[in-house]
Amino acid sequence: MKSVALLSLAAISALASEPLAIQKITVEADTSQQEVSRIIPAATPTAKTMTGDSAALLADVPGVSLYSNGGFASLPAIHGMADDRVKIDIDGMQITSACPNHMNPALSYIDTSKVAVMDVIAGITPVSEGGDSIGGSVIVKSKEPVFAKNRGEVIINADVTGFYRSNSAARGASLNASAANDKISVTYAGFAEKAANYKDGNGKIVKATLHQMQNNTATLAYKLDEGIVSLKLGKQNVDFEGFPNQYMDMLGNESTYGNLSYKGRIGKLLLDANIFRQNTDHYMNKISTERPGNMPMYTQAQESGANIKATLPYSSTQTFKFGADYDRYRLNDWWPPVTTTVGGMGPNTFWNLNDGQRDRLGIFAESVSQWSEKLSSTIGIRTDRVSMNTGSVTGYNTVTPPNMMSNDPVDANAFNALDHKKQDNNYDFTAMTKYEYSDSNDFELGFARKTRSPNLYERYSWAGGYGGNLNVAPIRMDMAMINWFGDANGYVGNLNLKPEVANTISATASWHDGASGSWGVKITPYYTKVQNYIDVKKIGSVAGDGTKFTNIQLLQFENHDAHLFGADLSGFATLWDNSENGVGTLKSVIGYTRGFRDDGGSLYHMMPFHAKVSLNRLSGAWSNGIDAQAVMAKDSVDTVRSEPKTPGYALVDLRTGYQISKNIKFDVAVTNLFNKAYALPLGGVDVVNYSAGSYTPMQGMGRSFNTALNMKF
Repeated sequence: MKSVALLSLAAISALASEPLAIQKITVEADTSQQEVSRIIPAATPTAKTMTGDSAALLADVPGVSLYSNGGFASLPAIHGMADDRVKIDIDGMQITSACPNHMNPALSYIDTSKVAVMDVIAGITPVSEGGDSIGGSVIVKSKEPVFAKNRGEVIINADVTGFYRSNSAARGASLNASAANDKISVTYAGFAEKAANYKDGNGKIVKATLHQMQNNTATLAYKLDEGIVSLKLGKQNVDFEGFPNQYMDMLGNESTYGNLSYKGRIGKLLLDANIFRQNTDHYMNKISTERPGNMPMYTQAQESGANIKATLPYSSTQTFKFGADYDRYRLNDWWPPVTTTVGGMGPNTFWNLNDGQRDRLGIFAESVSQWSEKLSSTIGIRTDRVSMNTGSVTGYNTVTPPNMMSNDPVDANAFNALDHKKQDNNYDFTAMTKYEYSDSNDFELGFARKTRSPNLYERYSWAGGYGGNLNVAPIRMDMAMINWFGDANGYVGNLNLKPEVANTISATASWHDGASGSWGVKITPYYTKVQNYIDVKKIGSVAGDGTKFTNIQLLQFENHDAHLFGADLSGFATLWDNSENGVGTLKSVIGYTRGFRDDGGSLYHMMPFHAKVSLNRLSGAWSNGIDAQAVMAKDSVDTVRSEPKTPGYALVDLRTGYQISKNIKFDVAVTNLFNKAYALPLGGVDVVNYSAGSYTPMQGMGRSFNTALNMKF
């Protein structure tokens, strides 16, 4: 793919003449009535932004926190809801994690060098931005193709960035190159990163935190009179990625995709449409240098979909949006035998999911209205039909001697005897209004009814849930392999799960300097009531072996009613702006979230009260900054999952950058300046670097000196 892109680049560059201005056609989502935080990474990458973990760009967004999940596989949580509950859209593609541990979530497929814009909708997502989710949304747009302005002229652009982080000796590089005339644009983007294990604040190596990966994409775009047609092809190779809060590591993830899109207009009608296909081959085992053992696990997935969104400006005060989206997902998950002897992981192949199927068809309509100079609204309805099915399964063995999977034959037979076909008819409704009280004061109020159907693993993972015999030691390993929560527990699905239905009320009040935009404050309280929240019930436990596997729970997914509430507070101010000292700005974000089951007990992984303050200075070629964040102790924990409490902590980071010339910039950052030792509130437990007798919370990274050098051509 790389060679094809470079040959195409060379062919167009043969027509080269002087560079011209960029011209592009875009169809942007309307954000006037939404609680949207728009992230636009700097045109020049920095030591902070260069990483394969694009979820890291969300770290400073109000209402967003991150589950730690491998070196570049963090999971964003919005107002306490994460993973499949959050809608992730990457250039119109909805990518489902093809792994029982969710080691390859959607955002792990796009690195930060390729991101042009991230829109984060906290809490209430308009129906036009997707269904089958109950949390917020993250809408990612990669860099768009560029075209020459005049016929017969060509533009050529390229930039290269290299980066290094001392803690974990992480190093990598990105290359972006494009060539275009007024009709055709060809782009290649490559990214590679390799990291060793990092050290915590005490100088201890945190094993199984290493990784190595490469991303490559090529885009061919053609400009029509009223739109742009683009074909994007991509491939990701992950050589290895450690997961210290899981029993397994990822030793291979090869993914290829194609995405054909059109953005343009037919008369007054704006169209945004695409069709896509992604194939994923995923392999888990244990990195031999990090932990002992051998248990090969394979997953293959094919996902394809189509989306069409039309926007019609009906009048000067009203706009209609309508469209449809379709997603087809196929999944096979199998574990080859480790031994040919009956009584362990063999002699048969363990089929965790056999021909798993999940199809979703959604239709929506939405109205955006400007009722007066001050009052506007967005109202939408949506329906999604979700159909699911799977085939028969088998365990490692067909007899029942005492071993870690001794009940597999009984469980498999009981599961196979049941009807696996399920269909959910889901309905969503959203209504938002905004009132501009004055030039410096706005109010927003919104309500949403959102629905999410279970994923394939929540419904169809079967081992441990159907035969009723869980009294084995040291652990039901087949159950422990179903776990994307990082809590070391074992999970089993539930064919009787109902879709989650969330009713959310959210309000936003903002005050700002209407004249110069030199300061602003925004507060957003919210409340969500979830019917049939997919949580768990305890069906067994593990006695332990005296050194590990202590206090491990065996859990089955089950519907419960729950409620979540909290508030986000953010603000910014220009402290100075003069020729001597440049421009100084202060930014802050404060967040509070709580979640409880109605029958008692905290929901899992609720981020404790936290705050971050950033002081930035821009003066000539220099840019400088200091970040200070504080996180309170996490005392509200899920006792059903044996979730550990974590102490509070405070961290300080420093940043500086210098524009050496028009085309060269050097950037330096020091993270965790004081080398603070701390536990990650949303990091789960460490099943690799454990203490005797119990698992301890995952430890965060210690001090790191980071650099990045960017050159443009």
